[in-house]
Amino acid sequence: MKTPAGNKTAREFVQRCVATRTATDEAYTNWNRPILETQKRVRDKRDEILTSVKAIEQPVKDQIDAEQKRKDEERIAKARAESARISAHQACLNAIATLPRNYLSAPSADVEAAIRDLESPEYLRQRDWEEYADQANEAVVAALVTLLGHLENARAREELAVMKAQQEAEAAARRAKEAKAEAERKRVARIKERIHAIELSPSTCVGLGVKQIKQRIDSLAAEAADDFAEFQSEAGAAIEAALGNLNTMLEAARDAEELAQLRADKARREQAEKDAAARKVREEREAKEAAERAEREAEERRQAEARAAEKKRLRDEAEARRREQEAAEAAARRVREQAEALLALLIEARPHVVASTDPVRGGLIEEIDAAIAAGTGAEQ
Repeated sequence: MKTPAGNKTAREFVQRCVATRTATDEAYTNWNRPILETQKRVRDKRDEILTSVKAIEQPVKDQIDAEQKRKDEERIAKARAESARISAHQACLNAIATLPRNYLSAPSADVEAAIRDLESPEYLRQRDWEEYADQANEAVVAALVTLLGHLENARAREELAVMKAQQEAEAAARRAKEAKAEAERKRVARIKERIHAIELSPSTCVGLGVKQIKQRIDSLAAEAADDFAEFQSEAGAAIEAALGNLNTMLEAARDAEELAQLRADKARREQAEKDAAARKVREEREAKEAAERAEREAEERRQAEARAAEKKRLRDEAEARRREQEAAEAAARRVREQAEALLALLIEARPHVVASTDPVRGGLIEEIDAAIAAGTGAEQ
C-alpha cells in the first residue's frame, strides 16, 4: 500500500469488487421482479378465497360457540352450586368441630347449656345434611366429648375459685384484724410515750433558766387530759405532778438567778471599794514620794547655794560662776533622772489601772496618760 504500484493494484481490486456487487444486485432484481409480481397475484387470490370462506363460516361458528358457551355456563353453574352446597355442609361440620373452643374458659353453666343444645335431637334436624349426615353425627359426638372435658375443667376451676375466694376473704379478715390490733397497739404506745415524756419533762429542765422552765410549764398547761382517751387519769396525774415539780424548779431557778444577781452586785461593789482603796493608797504614796523628792531637792539646792556662797567668798567671781553653773547642771541632771524614773514607773503602772466610770479614777487615768505623753513627747 505504501508503494505506487501496490496502491494502484489495491484500487483496481476495489473497483472490480464494486463492479461485481453492482452486477450481482442488478441480475437479482431483473430475475426477482417477475417472481414478486406472481407472489402478489397469489396473495391477492388467497385473501379473496379466505374472505369468501370466512363469510360463510362465521355464522355457523358463532352458533357453535354460543351453544358451547351455554353448556359451559350451565356446567359452571352446576359446579358452583355443588361447591356451595359442599362448602355449606363443611362449614357447618367445622362449626360443630370448633364449637368446644369457645368454651375453653367458659363458666360451667354455659358449658352445660352447650351440651344440652348438642344432645337435643332438634340440633341436627335444623338442616338437611344429605350425604354428610354421618359426619355430622360424628362431629356432634366428638364435640360432646370435648365439652364434657371442658365442663369438668370448668367445675374444677369454679371450685378452686370458690376456695381461693374463701381463703382470700379469711386472709383479708385476718390482715384487717392484725392491722386493727397493730393500730391499737401503736395508738396506746403513742399515748404512753406522751405520758412518759410528760413525766420526764422536769428532768429535762434541770439546769435551765426561768424562761425555759416557764415555757415548758405553759406547754404542759396547754395539754388536755381528754386527748389521752382511756389514759386520761394517768395523763392528768402525770401533768399535775410534772407541773408541781416544774413550778418548784421555777421558784428555785428564780431564787438562784436572784442570788446570782445579788452576788454579782456585791462582787462589783467590793471590787469598786478595793479599787478605790488601792487608788487612794497609791495616790498618798505618790504624793508622799513627791513631797520627799521636793524636800530633798530643796535641801540639795540650799546646800549647793551654801557651798557656792562659801566658795564665792574663797574664790574670785569667775570661780564662783563656774561652780554655780556646775551646780545648776548637776541639779538639772538629777531632775531629769528623777523624771525619767517617774516616767518609767508611770508607764509600768499604767496597764494595771482599769478604766472606770468613777470620775476620780477616770481623771487619774487621763492625768497619767497626759504625763506619759508629755514625758515621751508623744501626741495624745
